[in-house]
Amino acid sequence: MSGFLETRKMLESGVIGQVGNDQGVAIRIRATAAAGAVTSVTTTTATNIVFISANGSTETFAFATYDTVGKLADAINASTYWECKVLDTVRSEATATQFVTGAITSSIFEGVTVWDVLVDTSAADYTAYRLTYNRGMDSKPNSSHRVHLQEIGTDVTLGATTANGLKVYEVNGTVETVVYQVTATSGAAATTNWADGLGKLSAKDGNDLVVKLTDGTSITGPITVVGVTE
Repeated sequence: MSGFLETRKMLESGVIGQVGNDQGVAIRIRATAAAGAVTSVTTTTATNIVFISANGSTETFAFATYDTVGKLADAINASTYWECKVLDTVRSEATATQFVTGAITSSIFEGVTVWDVLVDTSAADYTAYRLTYNRGMDSKPNSSHRVHLQEIGTDVTLGATTANGLKVYEVNGTVETVVYQVTATSGAAATTNWADGLGKLSAKDGNDLVVKLTDGTSITGPITVVGVTE
């Protein structure tokens, strides 16, 4: 085993991520140093997201213009005053019925002040969790690291069980590819794994895995993702 692979193996860490109703972080945002003091970050469902800062004044991103999460994220990252990361969703999701509405309270994640735009589960009809080496806003690179998915736990009630509604996407930058799909269980706890828990679904170096459960009408309850980062 090469020194690089030995080091990566030593850095291996178990991950358990759980997302309940309105808890998935669709987009994690931070202000750049150029922004100065931040006044507010506010989302209005089906309308827009508005940023107000001392130096950036008011910046409005309309969902009619930026109609997918990917387009919205790219527009925010093009601003001098703000930057963001897509997390518990996929770039192809629509923005119009996506986010929890209202003013967003800042929080500290890994020492950085962030504003988390949350998925409105009842509006979007899905819940998701991204297995990634780096959920933070620092410059820690993903490229030399890898993630492995070992198990998915669900305890959800679905309005209309959608065939193959539970999907795993491998995400390579802006390219999202479904690598596994199955019909989820509704009304009871269920577990999805491989080889009785001995197997795992591995992403290529630098890629993320997004576990996403979608229903045609409604979804309530948590999903739990068990994996490894290295």
